[in-house]
Amino acid sequence: MSAMLPCLILAGGLGTRLRPVLGEAMPKALASVDGEPFLAWMLRWLSQQGVTDVVLSLGHGRSQIKHQFASVCFGMTLTCVEEDEPLGTGGAIVHALKALDAPDMVVMNGDTISNLDLRALAAFYEAARPDLAIAATLVPDASRYGTLDFDRVSQRLTAFREKRPGQGFINAGTYVVNASRMMGFDLPRKFSFEQDFLGRQVETLDIRVFPEVTEFIDIGIPSDYARAQTVVPNMMEPRASEA
Repeated sequence: MSAMLPCLILAGGLGTRLRPVLGEAMPKALASVDGEPFLAWMLRWLSQQGVTDVVLSLGHGRSQIKHQFASVCFGMTLTCVEEDEPLGTGGAIVHALKALDAPDMVVMNGDTISNLDLRALAAFYEAARPDLAIAATLVPDASRYGTLDFDRVSQRLTAFREKRPGQGFINAGTYVVNASRMMGFDLPRKFSFEQDFLGRQVETLDIRVFPEVTEFIDIGIPSDYARAQTVVPNMMEPRASEA
């Protein structure tokens, strides 16, 4: 069995929408879910899938996160890449890629977790060798998210759609990135990976969609953070029993 790709977790966001619940100081990655920091749930999930190397992209609250998690966690090696000012999701990815030496890397939003099979995603990426692969999930109401249009045969992304009500496939917060391809663009220091890069490069890049996520939660707003208190432990329970 081939080794898993290294994983970059984007855990540097300000968590503005959760501040009424968490307060000003607490970073979103340390938000308590059933008594444990959300990041701990993510790291355990990665460990159970065979990941050995994790990079944390840190910004707001980085000293608290570094204090909470040592350099080795759940049997994985953790490396921290810090940003002195908010760079946006795209800027954070570029900043981290410049500090690392990996041709391909899994990139994950630090406020989402799902039942994604990372080995299956990596195999999908290896078979197609696109510039980027996006894990996706079908939701009954996509009004909070932009939706993904893609060819059902080749799985190639054809368009990002604006937020709209109704059923649709949405980005599940996990990608496989071809680092050299991304670094070949002339990118600003601060930018949004989703809006400023993916949204503008649909026709330029070979982006494939892996629509196999069936359970997904994003803790970015108070109502979903409240749901996460039961959804995340229940989502993790089957894998925990297999470990």
